[in-house]
Amino acid sequence: MHTDKHSDRDKTHETDESQIIDSPDTQEATIQKSQSDGRSMVRSALMGGHTHETGVGVNVHIWERNGNKIARGRYEGRAFGETLGADPQEAKSKLIQLIHKLESGSFVPPSEARKQILKTKKIPNLILRELMNRFLSEKRKLRGKKTANTYLNRLTPVLDFVELIRSRKKWPTAQSLDRDFAIELREFLINRQVTRNGSANASTKPMSLRQIQNCLETLRMALKWACRADVRNLPPEFVNPISPDIIGSTPPKDPLRKSKIPLNRRIELLNAMDDWQFMSLCILLVLPIRFEDVSGLIISDVDFEKQQIRFGSRFGGSDFNKGKVTVEIPLPKELMPLLRMSKYRRSEGPFFLNRKYWKRKLSNKHLFNTASELERRFQEKLLNAPKGTVQNEQDQKQIFRDLLKESGGISSAYIGKQLRQVIGKDESSRPYDLRGSITQEMKEAGVSFLDLRYLTEHTVKDILNDYAGLNPEQEIVKYYNKISPLLQAIKARTEQLNLSEISTCQSCSNAVQDTLPEGGQDV
Repeated sequence: MHTDKHSDRDKTHETDESQIIDSPDTQEATIQKSQSDGRSMVRSALMGGHTHETGVGVNVHIWERNGNKIARGRYEGRAFGETLGADPQEAKSKLIQLIHKLESGSFVPPSEARKQILKTKKIPNLILRELMNRFLSEKRKLRGKKTANTYLNRLTPVLDFVELIRSRKKWPTAQSLDRDFAIELREFLINRQVTRNGSANASTKPMSLRQIQNCLETLRMALKWACRADVRNLPPEFVNPISPDIIGSTPPKDPLRKSKIPLNRRIELLNAMDDWQFMSLCILLVLPIRFEDVSGLIISDVDFEKQQIRFGSRFGGSDFNKGKVTVEIPLPKELMPLLRMSKYRRSEGPFFLNRKYWKRKLSNKHLFNTASELERRFQEKLLNAPKGTVQNEQDQKQIFRDLLKESGGISSAYIGKQLRQVIGKDESSRPYDLRGSITQEMKEAGVSFLDLRYLTEHTVKDILNDYAGLNPEQEIVKYYNKISPLLQAIKARTEQLNLSEISTCQSCSNAVQDTLPEGGQDV
């Protein structure tokens, strides 16, 4: 029955338009059929007539359905229909364009136009807000929600300038942007007062030079995207006004700068940590890894037999690190007892637990017997995610990180907050400076360039990689020898923590023993 219905519909479309007009019975039958389908279509007129002839022998007939004008006809032996719109002026303009395309031979039926690789529609004359909305919508689908929000925050000051009354008069559309716009925008951003972290009640200060460059670079990126041949939101002759001299150059870092968090300072931070901070964040004092590497670490990533830790992609690329590279870093023996204490009796799940679950050690909520069980739970989360929330691999990664957090894990934001608390708010160094300081010490210890790139989770695409292999096991020993005072401090603190836990367990055991009946057995 379904096939017959489609067949009847195709036969209706193949009926010659001239026959429909000349035969009242056929016209009435067509209208009745459309009404039965709930899509009533009646004969109409536009520009003084129902039928419009072209110089190539194609006749265009005007019909109306639900208030919209529709142009119908036959082109190269096939029926076509194109919606002209409800507004008379808009419909007239589209009809003229349609006739021009038919006579010039550039007409493509709507059913075929959707299959075109390059867009052929007219370039729209958008205001900047509309263009930015299209840019951000695509980045949300391709790069993820976090990246789209970052771009939105950078473009918000630009919109504040564009939507000023004087700006709307000078540059009403995106195509009207010129160098004067770029110069005045830069002046506006330099004099713009902002608050710390967007807090409304905080004291204001001028926008930083780095953030101004971020705003201008993102706007330049959006305008360049709009000029692409497959996007066509700006004409190809549009000259991007955000030139390199408008953006400016970022001052280079001092090549002779000192380490912000040297070895002695890291030992002080180690001693200032409480027990949970020591067990969960101590690894950041030793290895040049990112916060997301710690929050995304699972138990199967640590090989206690080979004494190494793995960072990389998992679950078919659904979870990955920043560089999307796989790295296996040998661990010092002084760190292994502490990692065993963090693992406790668990088989799989988030390696480092938050304070709430760390105190209880075990909970059914974050117990996984195997990596397959963890992956199965992850696949269930993906299937049950609200429609539209998972559009790319970044969204899949966020779903997995949320699963680890729900299972007792820690987040990257909480790691940074705890490190900020340990370092102190008055110091100029940031928690992320740990990564740079450790990398500097690895370089000073004599770790080779390629191995240093590998151990810091960067891609190894240097030409030397074609001629010489890597040996991270041998190279990282040089670094571990250099930081031996820190490793000894970790060993001593681990032994102290282990003795404290044994004493606590014995106290609990004695308390239970006192409550048991004679003989010491629970009856």
